[in-house]
Amino acid sequence: MLEQILTKHPEMEFVQLQINYLDWESEWIRSRACYEMAAKYDKPVIVMEPAKGATLAKVPAEVEQMFKAYDPSYSNASWAIRFVASLPNVMVVLSGMSSLEQMKDNLSYMENFKPLTEEEKAMCFKAAEIINSQTAIPCTACSYCTEGCPMHICIPKYFLIYNEDMREHLEEKGWTINFSNYDTLTKQFGKASDCIACGQCESVCPQHLSIIEYLKEVAAHYEH
Repeated sequence: MLEQILTKHPEMEFVQLQINYLDWESEWIRSRACYEMAAKYDKPVIVMEPAKGATLAKVPAEVEQMFKAYDPSYSNASWAIRFVASLPNVMVVLSGMSSLEQMKDNLSYMENFKPLTEEEKAMCFKAAEIINSQTAIPCTACSYCTEGCPMHICIPKYFLIYNEDMREHLEEKGWTINFSNYDTLTKQFGKASDCIACGQCESVCPQHLSIIEYLKEVAAHYEH
């Protein structure tokens, strides 16, 4: 869709994209693919959600320890913002700040900005691996479960957005874009609550997941 827009509207001066190191290879967000498409058409990028709504400011202890061991002067959020600011085609990074301390933190590394080294980029991708490994539902999105589903439920897609939400700080945010993503998917596929517990999906799941119970969790999260 982005390529269609840029082809039909060459007058576009920039593209605003959600980019952060956690969504860089996300199947849903596709930060890298969209960034590279903008670069292909020589359109500068304005970055939104560089810290994914503060998710990357409150990383797991293992990630925080890795960052602090490398350089204790950098905050968790700074790694996320520096990651996107280091991308050559980025023009502006929109960083949400809710306190004077956060503004001072941003200024401390952006005023005389130095792009990430290759080693530092690798650490960001390692952080993403750690965060992504801590998933609520260990689905590999093989999609074996969907072919015979009588209710046409897009099980892997629902598990994907649910896992993303379980990594968010929902007690503070209350809502994420995945609530809209879920509604969009239900216009084409069955809802998680449409599951009739026939067990077809569980009989073919290579991971032997309790898909029926997980769908109940998804339905409780998005359909309340």
